[in-house]
Amino acid sequence: MPDSGNDDSPSERDESSRSLRRSAKRKVGQAARSNTTARAISSLEEKLAAYRRERKIGKGTLRDTHVAAFRGYVSDGHAHIRIRVTEMPYVPDATELVADPKVVRANRRRFVALAVPGVRLRVILGEEQVDVETDRHGYATAHIPAPDLLPGWHDYHAVTIPDNSSEAPIIASGEVLLPDPRAPFAVVSAIDDTVLRTGLTEGFVAVRQTLLGSASTRREIPGMPALYQGLAAGIGNKPEPAFYYLSTGPWNLYDMLTEFLDIRGFPRGVLHLTDWGPQERYVMRSGKEHKRLSLARMFASFPKTKFVLIGDSGQNDPYVYVEAAREHPRQVRAIVILDVGDHMAQRAQELVEWQVELAAEGIPFYFVDDARQAAELMVQHRMVKKDVVERVTEQILERGDA
Repeated sequence: MPDSGNDDSPSERDESSRSLRRSAKRKVGQAARSNTTARAISSLEEKLAAYRRERKIGKGTLRDTHVAAFRGYVSDGHAHIRIRVTEMPYVPDATELVADPKVVRANRRRFVALAVPGVRLRVILGEEQVDVETDRHGYATAHIPAPDLLPGWHDYHAVTIPDNSSEAPIIASGEVLLPDPRAPFAVVSAIDDTVLRTGLTEGFVAVRQTLLGSASTRREIPGMPALYQGLAAGIGNKPEPAFYYLSTGPWNLYDMLTEFLDIRGFPRGVLHLTDWGPQERYVMRSGKEHKRLSLARMFASFPKTKFVLIGDSGQNDPYVYVEAAREHPRQVRAIVILDVGDHMAQRAQELVEWQVELAAEGIPFYFVDDARQAAELMVQHRMVKKDVVERVTEQILERGDA
């Protein structure tokens, strides 16, 4: 009988083929995540932005310059402030009902508005000021001495420094928060599907909400405004805790998100968003990594503060929060995870193990069905007053989601 030269069985050949495909897929993934690929794509994006800018200038369609002064915070005697300079985005009034085409255009322009690099800015807080310059994505970060501020919110101003005397400076105003060290805890909350209904677990729903929704039409998670108001009020006469809203959403949505939080009655807080698009070190930023690093900065900035971490099961919040509690057990007051899409049932065993592990460190870890259940647990742990449960229930009933 002639020798075929291959004695492998069909099953062995299939396994070998699968192994080769896995290896090829792994190599492609590594190449896509490499610094070399990130730098190449980032360079291409920069050239495309320069081409778009020159083309708009040539056609006379480049819109006016817009300075966005984001909310910042104060720690270690310094105010940490982020600013972005872009062409003027088109944003409809959040308090008005607008036609869908108008909203779609506004939301699209939030993402495609050209960044303006190389803009010099003077950032002024009280008697202190520093000069900064925007990077190629239009961002600038200022760290201003703030030794004499009292706890609470304080205004700052970002003023462009024109290249010539014929240009009028652009002035933008923002706020910084100095948390009160006497507050019993601070609150870190996810945004998507924790306070804002986005449907991130349902891809098409999330895209539709992003494109068609305005600040006035987007819906909150029922009962969460009342729950957060209860956390802000606290028990007794203790100072109001600081609120930090953490999202993998881009800074492009900052104005819409802050307006949504204000309209729906959530406590004012500092937003931690992310930069979308290719960077020199990564093609796309990992949402999990962004949340992990943001939490690490907060823990480092406020080492004596205990944090209540609130998120949902739809993304990586449970993993990020548990990891943070393991690394900083003395700084985590409690973890509350809102179940969305029955993800908890799929992770039941894992969640039970986390509960046992964190209980040994004295950290309550709860996964809840809704804001009412979260309120009941927070009453038990003396984080909110008993009447908060009633107010949360009323909100849920008003929304018809009870």
